[in-house]
Amino acid sequence: MIKKIGIIGLGTVGQATVKSIKKYSSLAARRTSVKISIKGVCDADSSKRKIAKKLSIPFVSDAKSLINDPEIDTIVELIGGINPAKNFIMDSLNRGKCVVTANKALLAKHGKEIFALAKKVKKSVGFEASVCGAIPIIKSISQGLVCCDIKKIHGILNGTTNYILYKMGQTRADFYSVLREAQEKGLAEKNPHFDIDGIDSLHKLCILSYICFGVWPTPEKVYAQGISKISLLDIVYAEELNYRIKLLAIAKKEKNSLDLRVHPALVPIGHSLSEVSLAYNAVHLDTAPAGELLFEGVGAGGVATSSAVISDIIGVSLGTNECLKNTRELSFQDIKNIKTRYYIRLMAKDEPGVLAKVSKILANFKISIASVKQKERNKEKLVPVIMLTHDAREENLAKAMRQIDQLSVIKNPSQIIRIEDL
Repeated sequence: MIKKIGIIGLGTVGQATVKSIKKYSSLAARRTSVKISIKGVCDADSSKRKIAKKLSIPFVSDAKSLINDPEIDTIVELIGGINPAKNFIMDSLNRGKCVVTANKALLAKHGKEIFALAKKVKKSVGFEASVCGAIPIIKSISQGLVCCDIKKIHGILNGTTNYILYKMGQTRADFYSVLREAQEKGLAEKNPHFDIDGIDSLHKLCILSYICFGVWPTPEKVYAQGISKISLLDIVYAEELNYRIKLLAIAKKEKNSLDLRVHPALVPIGHSLSEVSLAYNAVHLDTAPAGELLFEGVGAGGVATSSAVISDIIGVSLGTNECLKNTRELSFQDIKNIKTRYYIRLMAKDEPGVLAKVSKILANFKISIASVKQKERNKEKLVPVIMLTHDAREENLAKAMRQIDQLSVIKNPSQIIRIEDL
């Protein structure tokens, strides 16, 4: 079975996909009987014509010529962004073609509309490459765990942020020093906003929400906090408390509600997620009846991602990339209503009675302290005070911390990091 494809986008992932198809398509053909043939590639940058020529692939300057080509079975969209990517995908489906995409931002915002059209025209959309690169997390959930109830997701979904937090712990360098290093190594963009502010992880969490729970959340309504305010002090103190800090994408289902959020969290040392190093991704699932499962691997990069793209091309060719038949109606929990434990770091003046004032405010908001550590004062004669709380309501903690930061003995803002006791 020969499947002719058109690739829109000849960037890092697009080039890697072409090279991987050339190198591994014969292996895929032996295993599946599907032989992939690249009918043409397209890129808005005309200079990519030279790259296509070097790869011995026909190059066209207009994506519509690929979409309208009757010989092409599948369009592979690898340009990213919202438009014109959305228009290309919708046009391709309306022309009776299957689609493969790695576009997490587009799916997070318009996935419901895209999959509704795919269902209407009876075509498949492959999107394995949109979450966790080479890790086959989407197929594992939608096919391998099709009979399982997924209760919780805890994911390290962004390799850049994991690299930064990991290297801060290993080298004892500050956040911005490690960020510059990541940019020099090509692990972070010149403008790293989407990564370090948690937006990339948020988009991937929205896609996992659809796969696991059948709901499409509105990305703007899901709480997302990045890692730029995590200091080396927090990395060090967390380790002393037997925790490591990770940027987690979290989903928890309780009856008819769904708790979705992205933020830094303290993860117990010894749990698998705490050991994920460098730019790796990992997803920890709590399921029934399969139990707890961990998926870990390379989460970014053209070569790794190309394996997921090719898998999707094969999947849509064989009809195994079926979208969920039905979506569900679940309410979304507001971040202010969650209950969890917290790590609090205060920078306090070295004066008697500071802890008494802080403890009184916390008690007024029904927040119980589990432990307190006071460190040596720094050059500014400020004493770091580290507290761990018992379970507390987010809204209560936020109100308490606003009062604490107004105390004359506290240099604000104080640091607050949620704890995930996995």
